[in-house]
Amino acid sequence: MRTIPVLFAIALLMLFSLGCESTGNPFAGSQWDVGEHHVSFSHAVADWNTTANILDLKFDLLSGSTYPDGTVTIDSVSTLTVNNPRQCLITMKVAAGITYVCNPADPDAVAEVTFTRLDLGPLGAVTGTITGMAKSVENPADAPVEITASFENVAVVN
Repeated sequence: MRTIPVLFAIALLMLFSLGCESTGNPFAGSQWDVGEHHVSFSHAVADWNTTANILDLKFDLLSGSTYPDGTVTIDSVSTLTVNNPRQCLITMKVAAGITYVCNPADPDAVAEVTFTRLDLGPLGAVTGTITGMAKSVENPADAPVEITASFENVAVVN
């Protein structure tokens, strides 16, 4: 008699885990290395502006803290494909007075995003990596630093 409720509970847990996997993780995080700084984000969202055809990946902490904070802007979203790198605009605020940018218009500070999952449909999510070089906003004469990041199952919102 007792096995039926246990089996039912297991079946429900399996069903819910399958549903969460297909919709992206609302608490998806990300790991970043910007020069000597390592940043871990506990929250990320992919904000797709369908009118402007722009995808903004926004990274922050669930705590509501101002820093760290990062934004990746990818234009011409309708032409994005999986496993094809795309230059992007990045602003990474590591802490007060420590901000880095990557800008396709600056040959010394170019970064690319490569999506390994790109589901922009309802309840979709994105997964990928970022590599390139970034410049300090506060000290633009400093040499550019390497920037790398990874993100997984970041939920897409319209």
